[in-house]
Amino acid sequence: MNPRGQTQWGLLIGQAVRPLPKARNVTDAALYACNLKTTKRVKTAVVYRDSEAETWRKWIDETPVPTQLAFDLHDKEAR
Repeated sequence: MNPRGQTQWGLLIGQAVRPLPKARNVTDAALYACNLKTTKRVKTAVVYRDSEAETWRKWIDETPVPTQLAFDLHDKEAR
């Protein structure tokens, strides 16, 4: 993670990432995830990135997260 503290936190909800601009660290992001109310039982995961140019990564295992935007871009390239 970024040593300067510029890490951006978010929640992966289904295939969409909801940025959490007020989250300062993983604890804040996890608390938001625990208090999230969804209409369906959708899996959520805490994600982070160090800059806008990077992809979101899952906090727990640092795997890249394919968001809906990535799926849309892949579909356009396939055509």
